[in-house]
Amino acid sequence: MRLRDATQADHRRLEIRTDILDRLARPDERRALVEGFHVLHAEAEAALAPWLADLPGLDFEARRRSDRLARDLAALGGRPGSAEAERPIVANVAEALGRMYVLEGSTLGGQVIRRAVEARGDGMLGLSFLDPYGARTGERWRAFLAVLDAHAATPADTDAMIAGARDGFRHAEHRLCGAMADV
Repeated sequence: MRLRDATQADHRRLEIRTDILDRLARPDERRALVEGFHVLHAEAEAALAPWLADLPGLDFEARRRSDRLARDLAALGGRPGSAEAERPIVANVAEALGRMYVLEGSTLGGQVIRRAVEARGDGMLGLSFLDPYGARTGERWRAFLAVLDAHAATPADTDAMIAGARDGFRHAEHRLCGAMADV
């Protein structure tokens, strides 16, 4: 898949900088990380909804995770911030799907992270967002890929998806890792 190949370095940089397994092992870091995920999802969902809410085959509403993240944050003794969200700017459906690729891809990574946390005996308090689809994760991912394929009709569409995904990875890095150096 061209989208995956084109964003592989972005994904890897986010993975390294986030250092999620180490951060989840420390209660204060876990809360900060879940807070970052909440802000990330709330901002992204607000920006993507106008483009994706009614897109056939996507089921955008069922893919939202900000409410689940707010509950996870409350379970950790935190609460969503009251600051105004910085809504990312999205120009078209293809770009929105590229950004959604980052969010949906994290459901696959969430499965791996969840298993690692459980294997080392850490509790799962505040981490339900890692497994939003349960046994349907693979099915939901394949359905999302079908929507991507249906909207990658031209090279320009694919380029817009790649641009959206790269922006989505930068947005995730900013929210989960703090201000980043110029890339």
